[in-house]
Amino acid sequence: MAKVLKIREVGDPILNLKCDEIDINNITSEILDYIEDLKETLNFTEGFGIAGPQAGINKRIIVIQVDKEKCKYKDCEDVPTTIMLNPTWKPLSDETDFEYEGCLSVPEIRGKVERYTNIEVTYYNENGEKIVSKVKGFTARDIQHECDHLDGILFLEKVVKPNGFATKEMMNKFKLNEL
Repeated sequence: MAKVLKIREVGDPILNLKCDEIDINNITSEILDYIEDLKETLNFTEGFGIAGPQAGINKRIIVIQVDKEKCKYKDCEDVPTTIMLNPTWKPLSDETDFEYEGCLSVPEIRGKVERYTNIEVTYYNENGEKIVSKVKGFTARDIQHECDHLDGILFLEKVVKPNGFATKEMMNKFKLNEL
């Protein structure tokens, strides 16, 4: 039975590790259990994505799920629960934008991060099937953010603009993420 795992927060060493790839030709019951636990953990939060290391799992697994009614970003689309094993992505254009991001592993702090607006993501699903998909807007941002976790990168490292940080409280007070 799936369980809600503890979210690892900034300072936890696992968040700085490059995660191990999954053997797509041998998706074990342990990997399937990790996937179920990550789905359950994400459902327990207000987040739109979670990566393995955020729950103490040093594997290249991300789960994304977006309900556009709950999303405050300007270009959200509904995304059903999507499991991505060994995901990689590449930009489809040079177009980027700066938006505030939050993270389950960095509670209460938001940071303005530049991300590509259109990407192609390649990953394997839990059945080992290869998926290649073009995504844009918030979904592209979400995938790039979660993939960073798999390489030991937190969004804090990508905030470069002056005054690029805000607290969650100030974000809500000044409606900063409704760009």
